[in-house]
Amino acid sequence: MNIKYCPIEGGNFGDTLNTMVWDRLFPDLTLHKEDMLVYGIGTLLDGRHDQSRKKIVLGSGIGEAHAAMPDPNWDFRWVRGPLSAQEFGLSHELALGDPAVLWPALQAGRGGTPDGPIGLVPHYRTWDSYDWVRVANDAGMVVINPRQSPDDVVAQLQGCSRVMAESLHGAICADAMAIPWAPCILAHRFNEFKWRDWLATVNRDFSPMVADRPLVRSISKPKALANRLARLVKYKAHTRRPSLRAVAPATLADARQVSQALARYARQDSCFACSRPADVDRQRQRMLVACHAFANDYGLRFTP
Repeated sequence: MNIKYCPIEGGNFGDTLNTMVWDRLFPDLTLHKEDMLVYGIGTLLDGRHDQSRKKIVLGSGIGEAHAAMPDPNWDFRWVRGPLSAQEFGLSHELALGDPAVLWPALQAGRGGTPDGPIGLVPHYRTWDSYDWVRVANDAGMVVINPRQSPDDVVAQLQGCSRVMAESLHGAICADAMAIPWAPCILAHRFNEFKWRDWLATVNRDFSPMVADRPLVRSISKPKALANRLARLVKYKAHTRRPSLRAVAPATLADARQVSQALARYARQDSCFACSRPADVDRQRQRMLVACHAFANDYGLRFTP
C-alpha cells in the first residue's frame, strides 16, 4: 500500500506534506502487503488511473470539471470538496476538505503575529518565473517561497499578520492557523476550479485580487506566440486565466504596477478573513474519524 501524490521537481510544500502527514497517522501503511494506492493531499483525481487497481481516497480532489473516471475499485473515505464529490456521484457528506489540516504543526501558533508583515505565497511555478522577493518588498510585504519545506513555510506564515496566497496550500495552512488570508491571482496557471472546490468546505466566497499583467523574466518567441493564441481562443477560461499568459518579458514598470496593486489590496482589511478555529477543529475531527475507520478496515495502526 503506497501513498499516491505528485512529487514536484524542486519542491512544492503542499505536495511534500504527503510525506509527513500520512507517515505520522499510519506508521505501518507502506508495510501493508496488498497492492493498493492511497490518494492523499493534492489534485490527484485527474482521470489517469489504473481501473483494475484498488484506490483509496483520503481527501484528494480533481482539478478540472469532467476529468475524473469512476470505476468499481475506488474506496472514497472523503474528498477535498463538493465539486469533486459531484464529479464522482458522491454524497456531499464526503466533501470534508483538504487533509493538510491534519498536519499537527498547524495546531501551533494560531493567529499568526498580529504586528507582523503581510505574507505573499505565489504558486511554485509563478515563483520560478520572476523575482518575487523584489515585487513583495516594493509592496511592503514579505514573500514566502513555496518550494521550501513545509516546516519552513509554516514557520514563516506564523510570523505574518495576514497572508495573500496564490498557492492553494498557502491559503489552507493560513486558514488552519487562523491567520487572515486572501486569494490572489498572479499568473494564468491559477486553477479556479480546485480553489472553489476547497472554499466551499470553509464557507468562503471566491473574491481574489487579480494582477492585470503577468511577470516573467524571459519568454521564447514560440511560447509567446502560443500564449497569444491561447489568449485569443480563451484556452481553459473556465478554470484558468488565459489573459495572464505572458507574451513578452516583464519590464520594471510592469513589476512596479503589480507591486502597487498588491499594496492597495493588502490595505483593505475587509478582503482578509479565515475560518473560525472551532470550525477548522470540527472539520479536522471528521477527517480523523474517517482515518480511524480506514485504519480499522485495513488493519493499520492509527496514531493521530
